[in-house]
Amino acid sequence: MHVAMMLYAGFRLLEVAGPMDVFHEANRLYGRTFYEQHLVGPCPGAVVCSNGTSVGTTDCLLDMHTAFDIVVVPGSPVIATGLEQRELVDWLSAMGRKGRRLVSVSNGAFFLARSGLADHRCLTTHRNDAHRLATEYPLVQVMSNLSYLKDGNLYSSGGVSDAIRLALGLVREDLGEGLAENIRNTLLRPRN
Repeated sequence: MHVAMMLYAGFRLLEVAGPMDVFHEANRLYGRTFYEQHLVGPCPGAVVCSNGTSVGTTDCLLDMHTAFDIVVVPGSPVIATGLEQRELVDWLSAMGRKGRRLVSVSNGAFFLARSGLADHRCLTTHRNDAHRLATEYPLVQVMSNLSYLKDGNLYSSGGVSDAIRLALGLVREDLGEGLAENIRNTLLRPRN
């Protein structure tokens, strides 16, 4: 299963790293690579996230030839209004119409809304962004105060810890409750 982690200038690193760790742990416990993860950026090279860390891409958005089964769009401390990240929004629109599972983390939901894929559908986002999302995209039904939400092929989560729960939900769908529970115990339960 091919997983795209979308990188863009200013993305929140934890919102990529949390789901990646879930998928990595799923591969480890499954005994082989079930989730093949790709770091997809606007162009080849490094993308600087919100905390200043540079993360190297494995794939370029405009040169994509891989069909992804899961696309994860992280949020950012600042999501501006307007047409920023137009290539990402256009790409999401094309991918989403092919029935792929699209995942937003916190205010990454704005990119799904801008793509038009969330029109007349439900999304959740971080509670601090819910009112703005509902105001700017009145065709989207914004459900606040949910950890994560599934509406068809759209999955959305409220924040970093919720993104981990959402990724566990995807693993549960793909590989079963037992494996997802083992991952949850490994990543989320405190060790003595």
